[in-house]
Amino acid sequence: MAGAIVALAMWPLFGANRAPTATFTPAPLIADYQTRDQLVAFYEREMRRTPNDQIKMRMLAGLYMQRFKEQFDLGDVTRAEALARRSIQLQPQGNTPAQMTLANALLTYHHFRQAMVHERDAWSGEPSNANAQAQIASLQMELGEYAQAKATLRSIRSPASENPTIDSVWARYDELTGKLPEARILIDRAMRIADSDVNNPASDRSWFHMRAAQLAFEAGDFATAQREFATCLTMFPDNAMALIFQARMFRAEKRWRATLKAAKAAAALYPLPQALGYEADAERALGMTSDARQTDALIGAEVRLFNAQGINDRLLANYYAQRGVHLNIALNSARSDYDRRGDEIYADDTMSWTLAAMGKWRQARVYSKRAVRFNTQDAELQYHAAIIALHTGHRREAKRRLKQALAENPNFHPTEADDARAQLSKLE
Repeated sequence: MAGAIVALAMWPLFGANRAPTATFTPAPLIADYQTRDQLVAFYEREMRRTPNDQIKMRMLAGLYMQRFKEQFDLGDVTRAEALARRSIQLQPQGNTPAQMTLANALLTYHHFRQAMVHERDAWSGEPSNANAQAQIASLQMELGEYAQAKATLRSIRSPASENPTIDSVWARYDELTGKLPEARILIDRAMRIADSDVNNPASDRSWFHMRAAQLAFEAGDFATAQREFATCLTMFPDNAMALIFQARMFRAEKRWRATLKAAKAAAALYPLPQALGYEADAERALGMTSDARQTDALIGAEVRLFNAQGINDRLLANYYAQRGVHLNIALNSARSDYDRRGDEIYADDTMSWTLAAMGKWRQARVYSKRAVRFNTQDAELQYHAAIIALHTGHRREAKRRLKQALAENPNFHPTEADDARAQLSKLE
């Protein structure tokens, strides 16, 4: 989701402490998000009373980032960044909380390398902070530095079985490097640990269930995905990212009314191009042509707003590439994302699929080979690589990847899965 895809969808931004491993009984859920505004207002008053208190400053910065995850106001990210920087100015040494909050704010805006500087500062100021190390590994993956991320994770001394943050980052590494079953096991363990701690915010507990649902969808386990999405949204009904990914699942199943309902709910909370794209797809499928045109126009307006804030959305590039429209905008978005990240798997895939939509198959092949270098068990990724291989004369590889895509998830996409079956039938 724009810049927030990373901040809200991929990584656990809260610094989970070690949780007891003796039991995974879910703790009572506190709807703390309902009183977030009051808590923020209290610390804002405290800051006016003691404007140079760097501890309250970093606490308020952290609350702004937490509220952003719950209310999706990018102004909170700006406020968090400013306060975290002031706190660091007042206390440059050992100010790990402020450094980590600043890193998370920069991550939201896709300033990955700047975020890495502050995450490393957080770790150097507190070498025993395993969460800071885990977030360094997260950023390394966002930058396509997978070998470095693995080395960072292996160097963490805190037992992963006691830390859901470490588990979740390892799960992301396993997901990207072709070990989806292992990723699901890790997320399940992290989810149970997070659920056992009554002090964990509801939105953070909800995040783990969302990730379990995402991984289940990738594995073609729709029953588990649906159950985890339902649990996630019961814990935190305004989880816009969960609604977006739930809409993606409904869309893959061609459940268009359910897709429209989830996408509209997500867009009402946070009108991101991805949510609006799923909404437009559902409207077209349901014959709501006029509504779909209006939604597409709104996507364009939102893109301009996000671009003005320095945020790009590679999922927008994929949406335009899939429909074969606005391909120059799609390519600019894909290139911007690639320039910020480097040789990252999904940045490679976005470049390859956008170039493919433009008929530049040989250029697409260069990026496509990089995108599947770890044999990531993502059916859509494998399908893209297969089609590009087919158009560049690599029929045997195309056949193998089409088979893999359909084996991973036979209903990974409303049209691409059907095309994968058709292309495979021709090849056979």
